[in-house]
Amino acid sequence: MAFYAFYVIAIVILILHFTGWLKRNNLEWLVLVLAACAQVRNPATGELQYTSMTPQDEVRIGRQEHPRVLAEFGGEAKDTKARAYVQEIGQKVKAVSELAQQPFTFTLLDSDMANAFALPGGYVYVTRGLLALADDEAELAGVLGHEIGHVTARHTAQRYDRAMLGQLGAIAATIAGGILAGEAGAQLGQALGGTLATAYVQGFSREQELEADRLGIRYLARAGYDPVAMASMLDALEAESRLRARIEGQKDTVPDWLRSHPRTKDRVREAAAAAAGKESGRRERERFLAAIDGLTFGESPAQGFVRGTRFVHPELDFRFEAPPGFTLINRPNAVIGRAGDGRFLQFDLGEAKGSVDPATYLQQEWVPKQRLERVRSIATQDGRRGALGLGRVVFRNKPAAAMFAVVESGRPRQFYRFVLLREGGLSSADLAAYEATVRSLRRLDAADRAEARPYRIRIHTVRPGESEASLAARMAIPNGAEWFAVLNDTTRRPVRPGEKVKLVVRE
Repeated sequence: MAFYAFYVIAIVILILHFTGWLKRNNLEWLVLVLAACAQVRNPATGELQYTSMTPQDEVRIGRQEHPRVLAEFGGEAKDTKARAYVQEIGQKVKAVSELAQQPFTFTLLDSDMANAFALPGGYVYVTRGLLALADDEAELAGVLGHEIGHVTARHTAQRYDRAMLGQLGAIAATIAGGILAGEAGAQLGQALGGTLATAYVQGFSREQELEADRLGIRYLARAGYDPVAMASMLDALEAESRLRARIEGQKDTVPDWLRSHPRTKDRVREAAAAAAGKESGRRERERFLAAIDGLTFGESPAQGFVRGTRFVHPELDFRFEAPPGFTLINRPNAVIGRAGDGRFLQFDLGEAKGSVDPATYLQQEWVPKQRLERVRSIATQDGRRGALGLGRVVFRNKPAAAMFAVVESGRPRQFYRFVLLREGGLSSADLAAYEATVRSLRRLDAADRAEARPYRIRIHTVRPGESEASLAARMAIPNGAEWFAVLNDTTRRPVRPGEKVKLVVRE
């Protein structure tokens, strides 16, 4: 498999070279890299594998990529109790793996998406969203065991070899996007399709995933946990993804963790079958619930909050209002807005290299490869300077008209940026609505700050007379009844007096 990847990379490099993309000295250097193939024994299987990475290289690459992962996925969560708990359980599971003596780093990411992944060298990540979704310590240990399995089986090293090819492809795609639509078009394409760091954690084969499942179950049993927890966690991820897809109006119901892993429900059944016959162990639900009591749920102040068609960011002190009919989705590096009629917006933050004038930054730095039309200066509700203009982007592989706008952030050489478009072109009504969105950006007032408080998970012991309906009514979030059912897995465990349940509250 590794040799196949190297051959493909070599072919791509030669194509890029002969088409003029690579200089000769770069080609010679890359050929030397391909020749430096190492033979390493797999610690989990005992097999000899060929890869460009030694175990020492894996540690170095993981250390190098760790800050980039933090930047892309929202940084480390602020919930210190939960962070310490994830680290504790991760170290406990790692201690029964084939790499028990190798240092591992376990990180709780400040993201509300339910996901987990690993980098070479023992860097393992779990999001707040996944931690909130788990039902007990055994399910968390199962996820961590699965990701540890990717490291011990050297899947992450093999993935890194394949990622080298992916980076070449991403570079070519970015170049094409820049040619077709300017630098802003290339950035838009990256935001829609995922950045290199996101692509890096995707793409394990079905065989690798099943092997990581088997290793995770092995580590669960060795650590004294119930191996069936692997299957119940996968069920929970599917239920959460279906709910999130309905809320966001999406048809794709593949969970984030399963999107970066094989798209198959068979994994649930195979995980359960692998666990069958193994000695059952502990679940540790009480201890788990105590650890996540107070955990931030959904968006965090560091990333801002979606409130209907408003986006409110308490730490950066601003808000804006999207046009009616939009659904906003908050991501660590951008806010994405979609409407059912083909309208779309993207909002992010850009840093100027030299320009301080909004119109100059817009045309010369952000969108330098195309001549924008109808460029003019504007001002926001609170008097910030801005500029907007009309241009072209590639959206869903088709050319589209778009409004580009920038607004001063209040910090030196930083600008808030909008791309607003509609499939098929912009009408005068679209232009007016989009300009109103840009102008709506302003500092927060007292009402905004009161609204921009995070949701938190609180653990509640069910009292006599309380029902699922009455408890769900106490959920402070939209779609509270549905979230209550998913977070507490009420299909598997009905609500009874004395049981503990998760409530989402605003404090």
